[in-house]
Amino acid sequence: MSVTSELKSLIKLATPVSLAQLSLVGMSATDVLIAGRASTLDLAGMNLGVNIWNMIILFFMGIGFATQPLVAKRFGAKDEAGVKHQLHQSIWLCFALGLIAMLVVWAAAWGFAFIDFEPALSDIARDFLFAISLCAIPMTLMPAVRGTLEGMSLTRVVFLVNFAAFLINIPLDYVLVNGAFGFPRFGGVGCAWATVILMWLAFIINLVVLKTHARLKHRALFANFQSPNVETIRQTFKLGLPIGLSIVIELAMFSGAGIMIAKFGVIEAGAHAVAIVVASLSFMLYTGLGQGVTIRASQLLGAEQPDQAWYTVKVGTAFNLAISLVICVAFILFTEPLIRLFTSDPEVIEVAVVLLYFGAAFQIADCLQVAMICALRAYHDTSSPPKYQFLAFWVFGLPIGVGLSFYQWWPSLAGARGMWFAMVVSLSIVGILLFWRLMQHMRDFNIDRGARQSLESDQV
Repeated sequence: MSVTSELKSLIKLATPVSLAQLSLVGMSATDVLIAGRASTLDLAGMNLGVNIWNMIILFFMGIGFATQPLVAKRFGAKDEAGVKHQLHQSIWLCFALGLIAMLVVWAAAWGFAFIDFEPALSDIARDFLFAISLCAIPMTLMPAVRGTLEGMSLTRVVFLVNFAAFLINIPLDYVLVNGAFGFPRFGGVGCAWATVILMWLAFIINLVVLKTHARLKHRALFANFQSPNVETIRQTFKLGLPIGLSIVIELAMFSGAGIMIAKFGVIEAGAHAVAIVVASLSFMLYTGLGQGVTIRASQLLGAEQPDQAWYTVKVGTAFNLAISLVICVAFILFTEPLIRLFTSDPEVIEVAVVLLYFGAAFQIADCLQVAMICALRAYHDTSSPPKYQFLAFWVFGLPIGVGLSFYQWWPSLAGARGMWFAMVVSLSIVGILLFWRLMQHMRDFNIDRGARQSLESDQV
């Protein structure tokens, strides 16, 4: 296979995944944009709630993300019964996870009564969490249905659903945040209600697609829905739990940084909210391409083509890193215009511009760690990333961030800037460690290939 042909295959598969990811971040960006223009207080309160919500919901969703490589491998092996079985068992698992997630979000919202934040900020964050908890079930179920569609290469459908949700979210946010057209004014909490409506609609549409799509009708994926199979659910949970842990370990650093930055007041909290949304746009692009590598490599492994699977990993990772270099330069050149898209508050802009320079600094490291995680996932190695992330984010990153931000180890990096510097350090460490882990897989692969060739030669 040539680099050009492999890139064409990857881009065809991964572009809709990347655009679907960007559509989801686009919804978050719309939330920040509209809440920020409503008031800095609404923006800061919503962001505080979002940080806690993301840590909880993405952990439980991460467990369900195991569906994608599992379905892709069965699909590559042409195991139609296996695809259907995996879908049913993932739905059972993810539904249970959704119920648990809702209860955890309620507990987190109740916990605001015991934390010393500005009262108005705390009230908005608490109300945001109670509202958005109502979409915990469809959001945890989404990886099961969406992962099945993506595992069977139907990535374009997923993008169209997410893009439609993004477009509808714009007017819906505006109406609910500002109280337009006779609706009550919910402020930052209005973004939560918009998300609840859209996530339920997106989930239902994904179910309809799985049932009625022209390429899936003959599979009758929901016919004779199977009862829970303990062994399959256990295996899915075992593969997915490290994915959930990996997500929450990283998010706990970023969201935890957002929560701690809120202690410095609404200006720095608002600046962090704006800068992190801009940085997240690039992160989702890397994630989308990385997931394309996961899907294609998993399908090739299921089809018993390990050489081509490894080639996909190498080409996809190199392409992802090339994109990160372009984005790094773009962030440096267009920092202030990007920030001004989301806020007109001059104090917020001044702080956010500095934070986004740090965001430009960690682009390559961020891309590397995402690409490595997705590559390892294709080989069902989901246990390595959380180990390295815990070391990088919590053993090194958090102490550095706290020391710089609160104890002024380096006065010019006090406040929010200290936390963002810690992110640069953490992402660099985890990217290098995961690259080393993938190279171990490469060595193991070459040893296995040499052993196979030697065996074939002896048989001849």
